[in-house]
Amino acid sequence: MHKPRRIKPSGFSLQAFHNRMNAVWFNGRMSEVHRPCLSGFTSIYLIRNRITDEPVPVSWLAYVLATTYHETASTMQPIAEYGLGDGRPYGEPDPVTGQTYYGRGYVQLTWKDNYQKAEDVAMDLFTLERNVPLVMQPDLAMKPVYAAQIALSGMAQGWFTGKKLGDYLTATQTDYLNARRIINGTDKADLIASYAKEAEAAIRLAQGEHIARSTIRNGSQGDDVRELQLALGEDPDGVFGSGTEGSLRQFQAAHGLFADGICGSKTWNSIDEKVYGLWKN
Repeated sequence: MHKPRRIKPSGFSLQAFHNRMNAVWFNGRMSEVHRPCLSGFTSIYLIRNRITDEPVPVSWLAYVLATTYHETASTMQPIAEYGLGDGRPYGEPDPVTGQTYYGRGYVQLTWKDNYQKAEDVAMDLFTLERNVPLVMQPDLAMKPVYAAQIALSGMAQGWFTGKKLGDYLTATQTDYLNARRIINGTDKADLIASYAKEAEAAIRLAQGEHIARSTIRNGSQGDDVRELQLALGEDPDGVFGSGTEGSLRQFQAAHGLFADGICGSKTWNSIDEKVYGLWKN
């Protein structure tokens, strides 16, 4: 029996990540379908960056998340190819395995060779062994934890179009616009780039970095209001009204802040520390 390997504490606030993503992508209504997708990606990110020699840059995770959000029409659910490969060579049962290798996952994985590549990199997150039998059980690509690994590894290694994350996202450049070529030319490139910037901010926040957030008060609206409401346990409707102001004043008073009902940099920093458990870099 394999013993699970120990992973050092991550210094990553999942609550901060989920709250920010909930605010900017899901209008404060993140579901129990969205959550496993985000958790699967962050688990892979943290594991690879702490116990393997395959670190994942923030920009890579952000862009893969943005692609997943777009390709699944914001459902964040793995999907099977419409028609299950009917009329295509990969839709026919393989003569050796008897399996069909039509598209599955967050980013559609097709052909037996690509399922083999996925099998070579996919990890069981309990044992951290690369023993996931995707060739013999291709439907495993529909499980969020494996779909996340396939999307990340496939985009990093150029399985889909030959273009790779490292072609556009490096230590010296962050070209979210042209990174779309990894999947589908430049289709919706601007839109997906905007999603990637939002995801990058959420990841950086969760790691204790400063991100741009507005000073908000009664009458303010938008994503920053939703995040504040989520942090305070208020209904995240995105409208800063009297209820949000009252909860904010209580929070400020309880944490030694001037209870003016305005959320500026000092209050955001206190939320990051007291609610999310972060100490800013």
